Amino acid sequence: MNQDNFILNVYKPAGMTSYDVIRYFKRNIGIPFKKIGHFGTLDPFAEGVLLIAFNRATRLNNFVHDELPKTYLAKGILGVFTETGDLTSEISKRDETPYLNEKIAHFPKEFIEEMLRKQFLGVYWQEPHKYSAAKFEGRKLYEWAREGQDIKKEKKRREIHKIEVTRYEFPYLDIRFEVSSGTYIRSLFLECAQYLGTLGTLQNLIREKIGSVSIEQSMKQDQWPVREIPINIKPYCLDFLRLLPYPAQTFDAIEIQKLKNGGTLRSRESLESLSFLWSHDEGKQIHSLLQVKDSQLCPVINF
Repeated sequence: MNQDNFILNVYKPAGMTSYDVIRYFKRNIGIPFKKIGHFGTLDPFAEGVLLIAFNRATRLNNFVHDELPKTYLAKGILGVFTETGDLTSEISKRDETPYLNEKIAHFPKEFIEEMLRKQFLGVYWQEPHKYSAAKFEGRKLYEWAREGQDIKKEKKRREIHKIEVTRYEFPYLDIRFEVSSGTYIRSLFLECAQYLGTLGTLQNLIREKIGSVSIEQSMKQDQWPVREIPINIKPYCLDFLRLLPYPAQTFDAIEIQKLKNGGTLRSRESLESLSFLWSHDEGKQIHSLLQVKDSQLCPVINF
């Protein structure tokens, strides 16, 4: 653990915004810091892994966003539709066609999984949900939507890596998705329901993993720090190498200082296939994230 720059694996409960969690830790962490931020917003109704970074560790946000898949368990209901894509708003449409109860209700779980995998695995083009935190002209889309304005944004390329139907007890359908960052699960679940021939909305959404970081190791709410009460946060701090598993090399004190001063080093070995590299000292403490450019090691972030 870097004592000044670190990341906590926190379990965000349903009913709180991601910034509510940040605000809580700002007030109660009991450790001096200059900067705090989270890696990837979770909707208020959703729960699960929220990574909170301190000081220069916040600069890893783009790397986490660009490179790590996210795993969600989406618990939904078939045959109903809400404007928000979840049960925070009233059901505005119901599927009353015979096909829902006579056909879809009797689909085997394995059949649904096979259908969805064939249709959605791989490249997936998706428009941001109108009740999302994506921005248009400096305002979040849900702010526009609450004023009755439906802002259409260009579809963006996403990746669906895995789909697993974990439960189907009509009308309740639970699907585990592993997706690239930026994928809106409310929209994906609705599209899955539509592909099956009906409507759908989420009851609950759990972010189970960011990369290999899972909820099993998350800091649950009853373990969060309380102001003026000492707490050992070390068990909840993430090893940078585990979070972003780039290769690592050991450097001596002179080399580490040169990198921290903004200098570059020539690679000792061929690193043609690598883009990034961690530097650490003989005690295995991380000091820099390096970019590999033409056999030169250039510091991107110094800790």
